[in-house]
Amino acid sequence: MSDGEAQKLVDAVADATRTGMGQMSTTQLDEGWERLEHALDQGKYPSVPIVPARSRWWLRGLALGAATTLLALGTHRLLRERADAPLQYVVEGAVLGPGESIRAEAASAARLVFSDDSRIRMAPATKVRVLGRDAHGSRIALRDGELEVDIRHRADTSWRFDAGPFTVKVVGTSFHLGFDQRRGRLRLRISSGVVEARGPSPDRVFTLRAGESLELFADAAGKPVTAVVPASAPAAAPLSPPQAVREPAPSAVAPSPPQASPTGSRRRLAHVDRAEVGPAPGHWARLIGQGDFARVVREAERNGLDAVFASAPAAELTALADAARYLRRNDLARQALLGLRARFPGTARASDAAFFLGRLAEEPPSSTGAAVAWYETYLAEAARGPYAGEALGREMALLARTDRVRARQAARAYLERFPNGPQSELARVLLSEP
Repeated sequence: MSDGEAQKLVDAVADATRTGMGQMSTTQLDEGWERLEHALDQGKYPSVPIVPARSRWWLRGLALGAATTLLALGTHRLLRERADAPLQYVVEGAVLGPGESIRAEAASAARLVFSDDSRIRMAPATKVRVLGRDAHGSRIALRDGELEVDIRHRADTSWRFDAGPFTVKVVGTSFHLGFDQRRGRLRLRISSGVVEARGPSPDRVFTLRAGESLELFADAAGKPVTAVVPASAPAAAPLSPPQAVREPAPSAVAPSPPQASPTGSRRRLAHVDRAEVGPAPGHWARLIGQGDFARVVREAERNGLDAVFASAPAAELTALADAARYLRRNDLARQALLGLRARFPGTARASDAAFFLGRLAEEPPSSTGAAVAWYETYLAEAARGPYAGEALGREMALLARTDRVRARQAARAYLERFPNGPQSELARVLLSEP
């Protein structure tokens, strides 16, 4: 068989799989896969990805042991590609529409399996579109719904997920991504690895690692919503005019947490962004997006940490804190975050720093009181901030060990705002106690 004839055979099998797999008998499938595997052994691959058009065969096949084993073997071998070729993918449980648009059925999930072994699970009724593919990754648009994403890390991995006005850049990680198109709400929860999320404001970059989550909101025009206060919350105090950025005093970077206040008497202020004074951010944020955390820390140390803390723009201090946290350089991360709060009070970055200072206070040697105090501070400064759900949930979990009365107050507030949040079960348990 000539190379051209072998390629035609592979493409014919791929086309038959896409259009008629639901009509084939087990014997026909066995014979087809044997011929296909023979061609694959000779280095012949289909020109287009296999995308079965009939989801019910896949759902039934996934329940059949022998058929599943055979199909998995064929799919894995079929998806092998040259190192410089764009990634290929298989759609399981959904139909590939125009422009590589994909919509899961209302009553069943779907899955995308890529040739680098990355996998994306679509919840029922979720809508996505594959915007582009190359040898390093893919660009996916989440129109509406929920995704469970598992990206395989390689030296040159580069994936991007768009959801309305939000963007999530991925080097290699597992995470949950949800986007409510009607409400303009993005939810991101990291299981492993690290991601970089951007909102409508180009200067706001959120770097998250395993165990962290955030929520971002935007209005119908794609503008960030950062000053929404619950109707039941007390009126916010008048906001002071922006202050000039000042250098930290020698004692401004002290590691002591703010004074904790009872949950029930917390005053929740609007989240306010403010212009940041200083030179344009350098390239540390870009290094964070590439996963090169060690280089950020090396450059900061080479420039002199005291000078960095005293003069670096807020975006650079944020990037340094992110890099240090990921490398478990907790003392360095704490210094950067405290410096950020001292030099840029009243900004969104300073409020975010309070949340991450709470996270650091939870790590060995942990301090429950300090962590709760920092979460209280974050929630007071950013009532509807991107980390509000996680801050309130963590505060509740910590108080459950030390102060059940305040824990129940936090649980009540949590369920009012996040009835389906990851800590909702704990909140209900606390409120069910006598």
